[in-house]
Amino acid sequence: MIKRRSLVILVVIFLSAWGISWLFSDKASPLFKPIEHYELAGDLHFLQAEEVDQVLSHYFGASFWQVELDVIQSELVRLEWVSQAVVKRHWPNRLYVEVEEQVPVARWGGAGLINQVGVVFFPKERTGFDQLILLEGEREDAKKILSALALFQETLSSIGFTISSLRHQLDGVWRITLANGSEIVLDSKEYGHKLETFVAAYPQLVKTLRKSAQVYDLRYSNGFIVGKTQ
Repeated sequence: MIKRRSLVILVVIFLSAWGISWLFSDKASPLFKPIEHYELAGDLHFLQAEEVDQVLSHYFGASFWQVELDVIQSELVRLEWVSQAVVKRHWPNRLYVEVEEQVPVARWGGAGLINQVGVVFFPKERTGFDQLILLEGEREDAKKILSALALFQETLSSIGFTISSLRHQLDGVWRITLANGSEIVLDSKEYGHKLETFVAAYPQLVKTLRKSAQVYDLRYSNGFIVGKTQ
């Protein structure tokens, strides 16, 4: 008797769940509401509205109640210029879409860009970003390289140097190319301290060395070497 009663309860629960699902998902149901529109919000500069439309248009006609918002958000984030996306329901038949664009702060290698939090992305077109600093290295080190750039530029700005590119080699060596054509070479050991020592000593160099492009090799514990650029 107990088993039969349990079976009856399970059947009732199943039918109830199926009935609720039918009410909201079946187009013949009086409670079915299809997605018909979406509202796009966000300060867009690079992302094309047509790209968002291609994603959202696939959901027109789907159930307002059952459409999977997290799936739509994931599809939007896969667009090359989208950093974050939030999708919400807006009664009775609309989706509210808020998009945050990528903010490129530097170039990455030959084809990529890197945003303000160190995420590398590869837009189809990189025209218009040639003025950004060029960063190079292993992609998994992108955040580290971006942080190092901020440190290096802040330190070097006190003697009027501007970085044009920064490369982190597999052996841990940093190569900083300056806007005036000079290069600074650092190893991975106490590089911040070595750069500060160089900045303090630089004004003491003879003017002829400071007027032309040089290579400043800082990979020494007791000083640095100045050589001609090749």
